[in-house]
Amino acid sequence: MAEEKKGVETNTKALQFQEFLMENEIDVFSTESTDDARQTVIFRSRIEACGQILPMAIFIDTSIFTIIRTQIIAALPADRQPRIKAYLNELNLRFKIFKYYMRDDGTVFLEVCLPFVDETFDSKMVQLILSVIVQHLEDTYEEIMGHIWGGE
Repeated sequence: MAEEKKGVETNTKALQFQEFLMENEIDVFSTESTDDARQTVIFRSRIEACGQILPMAIFIDTSIFTIIRTQIIAALPADRQPRIKAYLNELNLRFKIFKYYMRDDGTVFLEVCLPFVDETFDSKMVQLILSVIVQHLEDTYEEIMGHIWGGE
């Protein structure tokens, strides 16, 4: 019986991105293939902003959406969450490419969604948007953390 393929092997966009990483000697990602219906492959790494190391992941699946997600903070105390949710909505109005949101457990994420079909997937665009995210966080991380911890 033939072994069923999954992950990068069956996900054209993830395969293209993995090949791009190898061709460009970019070795800062770990790869995880999931067992979901969309054959999601997660490329995990980190982003440095203002001296802080933030977990980041690129979710590439067989849908038209590629997601880049960066964790800003984990486990924000419950008493700070309502005020910070309002601030995250302000950030979403200011920055059209970025979506900030908070999960029920208080984890705050920054997310970018890039639409690509298999034929138009562009690894260089993913790399460019990663650079845009890094620059954005360099410019805004201290302000964001000031609101989170300072009560501004």
